Amino acid sequence: MYDYLAKIILLGPSGAGKSCLLHRFVKNEWRILSSQTIGVEFSSKIVHLGRPPRRTRIKLQLWDTAGTERFRSVSRSYYRGAAGAILVYDVSSWRSFEQLRTFLDDARALAGPDLTVILAGNKSDVVEGGDANPGGPGTYGSLGAGSSDGDTQPPPTPSSQSSRSTSLGLQNPATVAPEGREVPTETASRWAGNLGIPVAVEVSALNGDNVDELFHRLARMILTKIELGEIDPDDPASGIQYGDSGGWGYADDGSVKSGHGDEGVRFRRRRKGAGTQLREWEEVFRLSSSRRRGNCC
Repeated sequence: MYDYLAKIILLGPSGAGKSCLLHRFVKNEWRILSSQTIGVEFSSKIVHLGRPPRRTRIKLQLWDTAGTERFRSVSRSYYRGAAGAILVYDVSSWRSFEQLRTFLDDARALAGPDLTVILAGNKSDVVEGGDANPGGPGTYGSLGAGSSDGDTQPPPTPSSQSSRSTSLGLQNPATVAPEGREVPTETASRWAGNLGIPVAVEVSALNGDNVDELFHRLARMILTKIELGEIDPDDPASGIQYGDSGGWGYADDGSVKSGHGDEGVRFRRRRKGAGTQLREWEEVFRLSSSRRRGNCC
């Protein structure tokens, strides 16, 4: 049982590791064999926010969208009605970082102005020499260690990094990335701030670093908007629906959480339509799943 249902989309260029990131969160294991996503892939998981007696359960309906251009027309159709988005790039690939703006603009245009976005730099597990950096800044809330693979360009020089900063619309010169990564911590954080993305974090789908925290943070941000009245679950375009539980946690005073009083009556009335909308989402997924088969994520 859950209190709210939230539609979440994973966005970003092909090869950033979106599918592996989603698999790590849902299954808590590394996805050894991964192929390029065609269209979309779907998963779901319930997260618990807060502690009893005021715990709230949110079911995240997770849509992993294709990052390649030839499937973008299919992917964009799933942006509509999303409450949250995780914008994923590869910290060892400047090219993947440069492509983010297009994904962000499309999502905000199609999903709506209330879309909650988090920036996630994936593949933080690999640094120079291929060793993990246990003492590095990989903790949640900051962007941490980088990664390297054979398909990326050489680490940028200060001059090339400065020109790249200008192309991204950053006012200050970007910090030169250490060897093994192409996207510096400060550059990604500043880019996110300039575009109204409140949280930037680096994660590792390989070892699970910060993956749970990433999704829980997004869920908390969405829940806060609901409680502040910035998102209305009655609005079909909000990406939020009331869940299948009998009440909203254990809060008092007839609040939305408690399910008592007038709000409780409204909740029971609202909940009747939730199943219909969920079935519509699942039907869309079934129609597209036959197109899937598939180079990574």
